[in-house]
Amino acid sequence: MNIKNICFTGTGYVGGPDMAVIAKQCPNIKVTIVDINATRIAAWNFDDLDELPFFEPGLSDIVKDTRDKKLFFFTDIEKNIDEAEIKQ
Repeated sequence: MNIKNICFTGTGYVGGPDMAVIAKQCPNIKVTIVDINATRIAAWNFDDLDELPFFEPGLSDIVKDTRDKKLFFFTDIEKNIDEAEIKQ
């Protein structure tokens, strides 16, 4: 199976950073992260990368390099899960 699109549910301190690293390390995979918490999704999508919801060394650089290219954050859970080939 040639996976091109994965979706992860939850933008907490595990989901957000882990999926950002997967987006960085897997150039052929689109990584979508969904969450019911619109405030947290907005924080991940905020232009000022110093305001990410969590701090991990290097995380802002990874998000800068991948967001809106291979890494996406949404609140539309059902739609994005339906479009994914792997769902977690």
